[in-house]
Amino acid sequence: MYKLPNRDTLKATSHDVYQANSLSDFSKALLQYCRSDGRADGAPLWQLLYYGAIREQEKNSLLAVLAQPGTGEELWIAAALSDSEPWPSLANDWPALLWPEREAWERTGFEPLGHPDLVPLLQPHRFELQGRAQGAGVFSLPLGPVRADVSESGFFMFDTVGEQIMHMQLQLFYKHRGVEQLAIGQPIDHVLLISERISGTATASHACAYVTAVERAIQWRAPVEIQRERQLWIELERMYNYAHDLSQLASAAGMTVGQAQLARVKEECLRLAGGLSGSRYLRGSIQLFRASGLDWKAVMPTLESRLLAIDKRFARFVRLLRRTPSFVDRLVGTGIVNRAWVDEYGLVGPTARACGITTDVRNDFPPKFQNAGYEVCTAGTGVGDAKARFDVRVAEWHVSVAMVRHLASELANANPRGACVAIRAQTEGWGVGTVEGPRGRIAHVVAVEDGRVKFFGVRSASSWIWPVFGLATANGNIQTDFPVIDASLGLSYAGVDR
Repeated sequence: MYKLPNRDTLKATSHDVYQANSLSDFSKALLQYCRSDGRADGAPLWQLLYYGAIREQEKNSLLAVLAQPGTGEELWIAAALSDSEPWPSLANDWPALLWPEREAWERTGFEPLGHPDLVPLLQPHRFELQGRAQGAGVFSLPLGPVRADVSESGFFMFDTVGEQIMHMQLQLFYKHRGVEQLAIGQPIDHVLLISERISGTATASHACAYVTAVERAIQWRAPVEIQRERQLWIELERMYNYAHDLSQLASAAGMTVGQAQLARVKEECLRLAGGLSGSRYLRGSIQLFRASGLDWKAVMPTLESRLLAIDKRFARFVRLLRRTPSFVDRLVGTGIVNRAWVDEYGLVGPTARACGITTDVRNDFPPKFQNAGYEVCTAGTGVGDAKARFDVRVAEWHVSVAMVRHLASELANANPRGACVAIRAQTEGWGVGTVEGPRGRIAHVVAVEDGRVKFFGVRSASSWIWPVFGLATANGNIQTDFPVIDASLGLSYAGVDR
């Protein structure tokens, strides 16, 4: 058993804690801060970092964690679920809660009344998708859950007329592993290993979100050298993910040479990561309360030369793709994500920035890295199509290269190998850690007591974006556009299934 967050356990990091007297008050508080023109008392928009259920033997509760961009101040809202009080769904007014409310329903058994699509999410075998469109010439086409290439398990149901996609539904969670429940009761260092394995392509990002949450829970602040090193690993991770995403996009558009060459760039990034950290996917690179122990001064010459060669190859083949009309034509106007969906669904990462929105943890929340070569990259047109997402990733690749070089230089001068500080400001508390991963904002919520995890909640970037995948696919596209849309969004299955 553990206590819900309160002002005492969060006083060092939190703006406020609101223990709602009723589920109605809980709903009103959420809408006040996250809706209503996006402002509360004239303050900037508050972002919803986490929404989920807390299950205990005798009590079930809802927990929402919000943060204010720019200041990093937080608002924690909690409310008890009870048989004696209805739980009003907010999903009709706020589509961002469509999936979180379904998940909370399955975890607790309490039903969000008025939810527009209350079907099982965590257990796809309990609900069979059926085509929804009807009429002459309508054909329902199932795809998955077993798919070709490197794709994880996901099921898609297309309603088409000829080649035109009229409607598309998706079903995930085929690889649901119960990661959050697995962490309960485990020592905090053991849960770090679990967090690294939530999504293999975001190992460093999830690890950093977790250790940040734990360190904030016990009110310990990592020295600047450790923060710089963690960000460097995340930027390396972003680079190989972007190389992979663009390689898959080239493949979807039939550009075999571009696909192969960008796959080589990804491989070179992985080899660089493996040479520095001992793991191609950066496992073990981020540690609780300390740096990795790498001698950055010794590796700087090799790092600089290899980064230069990798960046040169990337730039060359991206330039060739941009000069290939048949590639560009496949992207322009394909898989458009409407600007309004960014607010309604709480979209993040390159998907949001391709719509012209500047949301980015590196800019919105501390620690900020503007002096390390960072700049917000948005698509100039803000159209939100596959071409805009391509452009954002290319621009951010070059930002990541600049950040890696700058941060490595700072680390070489500071040499953080000895940056391990005595800790334990307190033995229990709640904390949230946010990171701008390759697909956008990742948030981990952790409760710590006597060195063990008592609660663990994860919201990956993909969990906010998957709900609009069907909308983007059916938004004026044809069947052969699906691979391009899929590759351009580049979403994670494991990060959601967890």
